[in-house]
Amino acid sequence: MNFALLPTLNLPNALTLSRMLLIPVLLFLLEQHAFAGAFLLASWIFLSDFLDGRLARATGQVTFSGAILDPVADKLVALSLFGYLYFLDRVVPVYFLLLVIRDVAQLASIPILLGWKRIFFKVAPKRIPKWGTALNFILLTLLFLQLYTDFQGWDLPYALLLYPLYAISGVIELYILVTYLPRFWQIYHGTHDTFE
Repeated sequence: MNFALLPTLNLPNALTLSRMLLIPVLLFLLEQHAFAGAFLLASWIFLSDFLDGRLARATGQVTFSGAILDPVADKLVALSLFGYLYFLDRVVPVYFLLLVIRDVAQLASIPILLGWKRIFFKVAPKRIPKWGTALNFILLTLLFLQLYTDFQGWDLPYALLLYPLYAISGVIELYILVTYLPRFWQIYHGTHDTFE
């Protein structure tokens, strides 16, 4: 694996970077109530998260910068979109707070470990964190559908789906945070080298 800090320019990393660069465009489309364009763009953003890692492994283009950029992009997407919906009173506050604490803690570890301590680490997420990201994207999709249908004046029972997903996703977010902090401590002190 290439341990360069600057993003290696390859297709998988370009997909990851596109996720981050398209966040403001998606927020603009949502603010303009351009829901068809927003839905297509959100679909691309969510799909690119699925594709970038698989493409990197399939083509032998796995890089350290890509392994770091992918979870950073996931967190920026989640924080931006959930933040936008939170300020529209569309997200349960406790869930949003938990998401912010977990994502900010994980994002803060990158400059601390790489920039300040000069500690290189591996990122090899296990199944539960991957499910956590997938549930974030499913929740966002449902919340955007709710925003659209409410804008159209339709009253659909989204709570039947949203609240169970909030509960499951919240438990996963809490689990990730509780397992992440000890691992950060281990990597910081040199007793481990991988975030899982």
